[in-house]
Parts: sequence; structure tokens; C-alpha cells
Amino acid sequence: MILTVFSPKKAPSSEVAEFALGEFFSLSGIPPVPGRYLHDKDGAPYFDFSGSPFVSVSHSGEFVVAAISDKPVGVDIQLHTDIDFGSISKRFGMNATGKKDFFERFSAAEAKTKALRIPLPKSLSAPEARIFDFIPGATLAVFGEGRIFFEFCFLSAL
Repeated sequence: MILTVFSPKKAPSSEVAEFALGEFFSLSGIPPVPGRYLHDKDGAPYFDFSGSPFVSVSHSGEFVVAAISDKPVGVDIQLHTDIDFGSISKRFGMNATGKKDFFERFSAAEAKTKALRIPLPKSLSAPEARIFDFIPGATLAVFGEGRIFFEFCFLSAL
């Protein structure tokens, strides 16, 4: 199972991740364990308790999204900004056919990189993730095993 939680307001990543952790425990039927959201020396997020689930966080514009799973997981959200996607696509050998395709490939690669902890250029050469476009003007990619559940929360910035 992968629980993906969105906050449509720019809330701190730690708040969204810790909220997602509580919801993950509730959906899984696992007794909750308090844990803090931290980053390791390489910047990868984790919770500070033994046997904690995997966590991935992304933010773009006003959106923050966290994914929690009992298996490696990666999530990425990208707002469709005005960038020279053709040059970036060519530089990384992505062969994107348009703006939407570029953001889908890039988001998929970012999510895969986070889950597998591999370099982004390697992921860009073979991007793979489940793509969702239910947020207008944005692409969401989730990489991992299992059914994906979505939940929206409305945490406000401190």
C-alpha cells in the first residue's frame, strides 16, 4: 500500500509527512508509533523509529505531497512552468515530444530516483512511475509497489 497525502497550501514538509504517517498507521491497522521526520546525510527523508515505513516528499508551488509505504517509494509533483523543456529534454536524452510529455517523464524519473536512490540521469534514461494529472497544470508521479491511496489535508503554513 502507498498512501499519498497532499496539502494544497505551502505547509512544512515535516508536518505533511508526519500527518501522512498517522494516516498510514490508521489505514494499515498498525498501532501508531510516534516518530519525527528527519533527513539522512544524503538528504533522504526517514522517520526516526525502528521499522518505520518508507517516506518520500515533494513540493512544487503551493503543493506539498508525501508518500508513505512499507516498501521503497518515491513521489514527485511538478507544476507545468514555462521552461525550455526542449533544451532540457535534449540535454538529458529524454526525447520528450511536448511539454506534458516532458513533465511526465521528468516527474517519473524524480520519483524513481527517490525510491531507488539512484542518480537522476540514470532514471531519466528509463523513467517509470504511475502518472496522475488530476491537479490542473501539474503532474504527479508515484513510484513503488502496491495500491495507491490518495488523501488531501489542509495544513497551513506556520
